Amino acid sequence: MKHPTPAADRLSLRTVLALWVLGLVPRLIPLLFLLNAPIALEDMFQYDMLARSLASGRGYRWYAAEDVEVLKPYLAQYLDLSALRAPPEGLVTAHRAPGYPFFLAGLYLLIPSEHRFAAARLVQAVLAAFMSPLVAMVALQMKMGRRAAMMAAAGVALYPILLFYPVGLASENLFIPLVLLSFWLLLRAAGSGRLTPFTLAGLVLGFSTLTRSIFFPATVLASVWLYRLQQARNRGALLTLAVTLTICIPWAVRNTLTLKRLTFVESSLGYNLFIGYHPEGNGGFVADVAIKPLTILNDAERERFCTRTALQYIAADPVEAGRRVLRRVAYFMGVEDREFIWFYTNDFIGFIPQPWLGLIYSLLVVPWVSTVAFAVLGLSLSPERSSAGLAGALIAGYALPHFFIIAEPRFHLALVPLLMPFAAWGWLRRREVVRLARQYDRKTLLALLFIVICAALWIWGIAHRWDLLMAIFGPEGNRLYLSY
Repeated sequence: MKHPTPAADRLSLRTVLALWVLGLVPRLIPLLFLLNAPIALEDMFQYDMLARSLASGRGYRWYAAEDVEVLKPYLAQYLDLSALRAPPEGLVTAHRAPGYPFFLAGLYLLIPSEHRFAAARLVQAVLAAFMSPLVAMVALQMKMGRRAAMMAAAGVALYPILLFYPVGLASENLFIPLVLLSFWLLLRAAGSGRLTPFTLAGLVLGFSTLTRSIFFPATVLASVWLYRLQQARNRGALLTLAVTLTICIPWAVRNTLTLKRLTFVESSLGYNLFIGYHPEGNGGFVADVAIKPLTILNDAERERFCTRTALQYIAADPVEAGRRVLRRVAYFMGVEDREFIWFYTNDFIGFIPQPWLGLIYSLLVVPWVSTVAFAVLGLSLSPERSSAGLAGALIAGYALPHFFIIAEPRFHLALVPLLMPFAAWGWLRRREVVRLARQYDRKTLLALLFIVICAALWIWGIAHRWDLLMAIFGPEGNRLYLSY
């Protein structure tokens, strides 16, 4: 048997460009219709406000007087606007992580204001398309071969819900590519004896944390994985974590001085705990609960109130708090239908008759189910145990904090590119799985058990929302006008 040449573990420039185009073209199709569409959700308005403030030199501020005027119809739902005195330059804030707003601000400096949404969408589509060749390089780095690499690249290029994310102003557009890049750089650092790859990995891990601070535990676990991998890698592991902290600490100092209390990358932990444990909530995001603390405009005061109140909720009913942790596992693993349900039930696309509505829904939810199932098998059969260990560290470090704070299906999207090479490998080795299961191989049986548990979570999610889904699939489903 011939051993693969070093070139077999690399992509040619032509292949990289071809895979990038494969990822770009499907993302450009929604932009043909929505390139100049206005933004619609509060998160998008907040990111836009922060980016415009940064680009104009006013600092990290939001809800300036002119923004409040535009948002009056929405803000009037939970604020007494007659008592609101928004400063002309806006309120200094630490509520949102700064990575994505700075990314947008950089774009806003280069283009006229009236074209900022179109430019952001195009750049986000271009950035997301790079995940296709990058995931192929990850698969090759893990010795999975070109066939698995091409399958993984196609999976990321065509994953349905990710095709539409560049349309919105959402931090996922920056965070998801950064997580995948972190994984690739960590793999390369682990196979290198030089310190430069560890430094690069630390830089990207730091920027990932600045975009979503909940990723920091994953960074710590990845550094522990590097440290335990091989004695010679100890310096590299410590360097990786040190560089990550060097990227994050200046902003943490800024937030701490701003709020006059110890704060890391963002000050939203208490707010999310409040939503996650409120008696009127369910452990996930509930809009009617989320707006309750927003009458408190000062970040520090709101965070103190939310943290104190959330801890009171937990102490008052610890059994229910425990149930919500389990429920969040189901939410995190749930299918990605929230965006489609909102668009469809608010009559943006009109009535869709059966069986076409069911087919569209299936095309949106089946990819996640199949990716997880085959990725679990692929992880158990990974040609490199260390690579599977790193993937497990990143997945656990990112997912576990959501179970204790707040969770919803869109949060698992950051893991899709990480899982895709393993899913491709699991699909290619499916016959081997059958053989090993018949031989009662322990790892294979544990993988199959995990898939059964995931299936139970998916079935629970469908049963929990059965009446809602039946209403959506009914004759008036496009006019239910559900909240996001």
